[in-house]
Amino acid sequence: MTSTFGTTTASAQPPMFVNVYRNQHKTPLWEQAFVSLWLFITFLPLPGVTPLRYICILVFILLMVVSRKTFVPLMFKSWPILLLPVLGLFSFFSSPYPGAAMRQGVLLLLTPLIIITLIARMRAADILRCTMIAGMGALLLSVPYIGNLSEGGPYGSKNIFAFQMLFVTLLSFASALNSEEPLLLRLIALMLFPIAFVFQYLAESATSLVFAVLGIVAIAAIRFIPRSLTTSLIFIGAIFALLAAAFALSNPQLTLADDFFNLVGKDATLTGRTAIWNGAASASSEHPWFGIGLEGFWQYDTGLAQTLNENDHKEFGTKLSFHSAFWETRVHLGWVGMSIFIFSIIWCGIRTLSLWFSTGNLTASTLLILFVVVLVSCFTESYAWGTFNTMVNMLYLGGLAAFRNGEKQYVGRARVKVA
Repeated sequence: MTSTFGTTTASAQPPMFVNVYRNQHKTPLWEQAFVSLWLFITFLPLPGVTPLRYICILVFILLMVVSRKTFVPLMFKSWPILLLPVLGLFSFFSSPYPGAAMRQGVLLLLTPLIIITLIARMRAADILRCTMIAGMGALLLSVPYIGNLSEGGPYGSKNIFAFQMLFVTLLSFASALNSEEPLLLRLIALMLFPIAFVFQYLAESATSLVFAVLGIVAIAAIRFIPRSLTTSLIFIGAIFALLAAAFALSNPQLTLADDFFNLVGKDATLTGRTAIWNGAASASSEHPWFGIGLEGFWQYDTGLAQTLNENDHKEFGTKLSFHSAFWETRVHLGWVGMSIFIFSIIWCGIRTLSLWFSTGNLTASTLLILFVVVLVSCFTESYAWGTFNTMVNMLYLGGLAAFRNGEKQYVGRARVKVA
């Protein structure tokens, strides 16, 4: 190589590889169809679908590998929702039924991993759409049970059925108002929305009925009222609610609690829940810090569990629930587990709320409303403690969706040549 003053000659630069990104786009129809199928078979208790569930789980594991460039960083960012499943997985050391605890722990861990996979590959709007389609399928299959919806219809529990129809009600109403959705889907949602509302009303669940009315009003207000005014109304409503609570607590002679229970058709024991909560307190007192381990309570040889079965007029060995996600966590994973669970809820709540403040669109608003519904249900129902169900999805979805707000989607590596 020769050189002269003011000039240089260099060998050609080797090819370079760069990351390629594109703006978030709607998920392909085939993937939306697969996700809708998965959500459908976890939305409705169908007989004989267990093999299909395992096949879907294997597909999700494959998608985790295929999407590893997006999935792995998102998984590490989502560590608060993985702490509880990891603790549950290791509880097989202390559980009197280690085999069952190990299996339940794996399912408990796969649940948030699948939600992370969905967020890694799809927009939150697409996931809500797939959830709505799955719920519509469950709605249609519930029609033959219209005569006994107050007994739970295809679910066997009116509370579970009512909450599932509540999700269909709110999602279909939001979809019908969402101008970004296809017109045909909006029309279908508009037709099925009143049916879903009537079905959850026929389930005779006062809690879900209150959520349905308030949720519909909130979605309509967010859609038609300017955002600044909507935010102001929310804060004003919260202030009045706090003032009303303070007034009620400072006047013990008031019978507001009894009046409310009479209004919604319940008693002060919350349909026997207080008795089962006393049993949960007794069980958790024996193993306060780390609990008795997964699958360690509702067993034939657990005397307290069989006593609760007898008091509830159930056959011995029936696996019930504590009707509280918090009590479920405390009994099985102790104070440590319940603290982690509360932390994960707070983390998701803050992120869901920040997503709503940053975007204010109908998707973020729907995520926030559904998060509030699931959060309140945690006090009287155990669904958010479960695996592969709508409650868990809606609890974590808003918090994870905040990671993808405004982000570009990773496509792959491209070869470029530098001159």
